[in-house]
Order: sequence, then structure tokens, then C-alpha cells
Amino acid sequence: MAGARTEWIWIVHAPVQGRESRYYGHLDVAAEPVDPALASAIARRLPSVAVWLSSPLLRTRVTALALKSGVDPVAVGDFTDQHYGRWQGMSYNDVFAANRTLDWSHPADIRPPEGESFAEMAVRVAAGIDRLSAHYAGHTLVSVAHAGAVRAAIAHALGIDLATALRIEVAPLSITRLSHRDVGGAAQWSVGCINLDLSA
Repeated sequence: MAGARTEWIWIVHAPVQGRESRYYGHLDVAAEPVDPALASAIARRLPSVAVWLSSPLLRTRVTALALKSGVDPVAVGDFTDQHYGRWQGMSYNDVFAANRTLDWSHPADIRPPEGESFAEMAVRVAAGIDRLSAHYAGHTLVSVAHAGAVRAAIAHALGIDLATALRIEVAPLSITRLSHRDVGGAAQWSVGCINLDLSA
């Protein structure tokens, strides 16, 4: 028998100030202010009653506050951005130029020095989703997180491989909607939308 339907609404945080095309990962860098008109457009797509979540990093929490005044999202460590280790703060081009011998054809498995791979991050994101889907069964969850965490959530819901998930575009401030039910002890997922970008 199907259990209660739990709605997941994922929102990617606002762009990071002055950090375009860089690995920032666990660095607690500031997000750009959210345009009030865009914030209102996103807010109109969100339910009035929901449990708000975010990663512990400032850029997700500030984005959540821009979308819903006064909100104090539950900080979920499992949804923190990928840890890029010694690559954090470096540009994509500089990292690639310095690591040409890496097998870039399997990006999900690449582990930066003193960091974690996307595959490792995806494991913890999935664990957080499963735990919170059980804890908040029947509720709507709005989770303001990072692009990598949203891709990992999509991969978990659809059962797709992580290399495919890394090819999914999720823009800053875009919305992804996933729905979860427990059916006979097995998770059953459906997808409402991926990368709904109201700024486009």
C-alpha cells in the first residue's frame, strides 16, 4: 500500500559573487543579491506551508531568506556542496590544465586532492533525502542547495548513473520538483520538473 506523498522542491542558490567558473565547494562565499522581481516570481511557485531546508553554507541560507522573509531553514549537512579540497577557489581552466592526466571521461569518480568525488557526495545526498523523506513523510520540503546536490537528487530519484546526472543543467535559482512515496517498503519517485528557470 502506498504511503504518504512527500514533495521535494529543490532550488539552486543564487550565483556566487565574483566566483564564476571556479570550484568553491565548501568555501563559505557570498551569493549575489536576488532580484526582488525574480524572488517574487519564484515565491509564487512555492507552497505557503512547507518545511524549509538548506545546506549549512551561507549562500543557500541567504537565498532562502530572499525567497521567504523570516525563514530559518533547517541546515542539512548532507546537502553541502561537493568538497573540492585543494581545488577550491581555483578556476575550472586552471584545474584542467594542471590535471590533464586525470581521466576526465569519468568525472563523477574524480576525487580532488583532500576532497571528495561527486560519487561520494551523491551517496551522502541520497542518504539525507531518504532520512528526511521518512521523517517528513507527507510534507512538502523546500530545499535550497547547490547544483551538485540537485543533480545528485535527480539521479537518486530517477535511478540514473552519475555521469548522466552531471550532464543535467541546473541553473542558479532554478526549481526542480520531485515526489516520493513509500510503496511496500520501496521508494517510488516521480518528477514534476527539472531546471525551471524563471530568469530566462
